[in-house]
Amino acid sequence: MTHDHPPALPLRHPIRVEAIRPRGTEVVIRAESEQLPAIATLLGLVSIEALEARYTLTRNGERAKLDGRITARLHQACVVTLDPFPVQLDVPVQLDFAPEEDVAAFARRNDRDDAEIDIEVLLNEDDPPEPIVDGVIDLGGITLEFLALALDPYPRKPGVSFEASAGDTGTESPFAALAKLKRGD
Repeated sequence: MTHDHPPALPLRHPIRVEAIRPRGTEVVIRAESEQLPAIATLLGLVSIEALEARYTLTRNGERAKLDGRITARLHQACVVTLDPFPVQLDVPVQLDFAPEEDVAAFARRNDRDDAEIDIEVLLNEDDPPEPIVDGVIDLGGITLEFLALALDPYPRKPGVSFEASAGDTGTESPFAALAKLKRGD
């Protein structure tokens, strides 16, 4: 039997939960220059010049909390002109972590609640905790995930706007042409 494994991420920084001090552990992650092209390819960027994450991790028993920021300098391609342009990001990150079995129990409990309630919108409801897999949290994977979420999916170079081409202004819609045929014009 073969198992398909997801491709290895270009930025990995595993940390064991036991290594996190209850009063806080500071962690700084910087992508090395040889990792940057693979990260740019993974995220569909023209290039990435710098990527740094600064996290404070705290632990309470088997649970952990992450608080920090990700900063990045990169180039995206404009969806209108296809020209590359610079982007600077500063992304706040806050996550809670729990052992896999606690996260699974949380999901089962919420699935049961959803079956009993038709529609209920709870504002400011906490997100479920992220799973701690085999006692390890991969801060590199978290950094890439939050960076990907912060990217504009339709980046536009500053000052560029999308306008219909001049040739489209005088053309008739296909429905107008059908109406003329129906009238016998």
